[in-house]
Amino acid sequence: MKSLKTFLTLISIFIGTIVNAQSYNNFYGDIVNNYSSDTIHKYLVEFENLGIKEHGTPALQNTLDWLVEKYTNYGYSDIEIDTFNYAAQDDYNLIITKQGSVYPNTYVIIDGHYDTRSGTGTNDNGTGTAIIMEVARLLENITTEYSIKFIHFSGEEDGLIGSTNYVNNVVLPTNMDIKIVFNIDEVGGVNGLTNNTIVCERDQSNPSVANASSYAYTDTLANCIELYSTLMTEISYAYSSDYMPFQAQEKVITGLYEKNESTHAHTPSDSLGNMDTNYVYEITQGTIGASLYFAVAHEFPIGISDLDPNNQTIKIYPNPTQKELTIHLNKLETQNSTILITNILGETVLQKEVENKLERLNLGFLASGIYSVTIHSPNFRFTEKLIVQ
Repeated sequence: MKSLKTFLTLISIFIGTIVNAQSYNNFYGDIVNNYSSDTIHKYLVEFENLGIKEHGTPALQNTLDWLVEKYTNYGYSDIEIDTFNYAAQDDYNLIITKQGSVYPNTYVIIDGHYDTRSGTGTNDNGTGTAIIMEVARLLENITTEYSIKFIHFSGEEDGLIGSTNYVNNVVLPTNMDIKIVFNIDEVGGVNGLTNNTIVCERDQSNPSVANASSYAYTDTLANCIELYSTLMTEISYAYSSDYMPFQAQEKVITGLYEKNESTHAHTPSDSLGNMDTNYVYEITQGTIGASLYFAVAHEFPIGISDLDPNNQTIKIYPNPTQKELTIHLNKLETQNSTILITNILGETVLQKEVENKLERLNLGFLASGIYSVTIHSPNFRFTEKLIVQ
């Protein structure tokens, strides 16, 4: 939970009129529409009934067990409990990993904390917890190019203890390749107020290496929220939540936080009756859309191994490249096939209909960076990472 920003200077930009390369994806929209408000409400009631989840309490342990049971029932098998010691007692982060089909070692992290202070914390952060669970439930059987880690941190209310431990003892030692950290913390709004705007948070702090990427991803997040929910969006700065230990190590971050800030956080009155569940439902829909976009979800399995286990069907060279790229389709049919090159945000920078078995593309107009080359037809889809120097 963050402290109130009432007396802070809020740097905000309304972005509803910004033109973005994204557009509504019908496949994503179908998944979003399959969310269950009844399920989310049930999660929130159960979370509240688990009690005050402070460090060292049975309620915190019971909540961890509850989460593990949910993910097991969803069908996830890669469920890890990350144990750390704080104030002479063990505490636990929960990490659930969904493997990507193209970039299995690059991760989209979707996170929020499940510990509370002085109350049941139904808003702070039962809301983030419930939303992450619903995203995970819906994406379990969806093919994504990037791997996803759904992380429920503990120790947030004690000073970001769990997320700091995870970054220091897992992320840094393994040099984890993280595409984006997407944090969800206290998004329940205030009962009785008009809750029609969600704050999308970006990195405006030092170190500043990742700031530009965070700005771009946060604009993308806001666009997804507006595409897949009825909410308006506002851009503000990231602070005092579990994305900050990642930010300190120059990882790219973004996040969501309620616009109308509850006065019930960290009190016994942080309960379901003092928040706006319809607001949570809308945020859930936008979050599902953004998660699908960040992880690059597809309607059917993809990957070169599906086409030819010896990796001989399509050849793309040279890679890395500077100005010219050659694509050799070998025995694959070219009819109704398209070549698509996208940047790391998923924005299209080149699109071309396939005309020949051997296609040569001039990429001299592209800035140095990492891109994806996708070739698709009605019968197959192939994706490969491309480095432009």
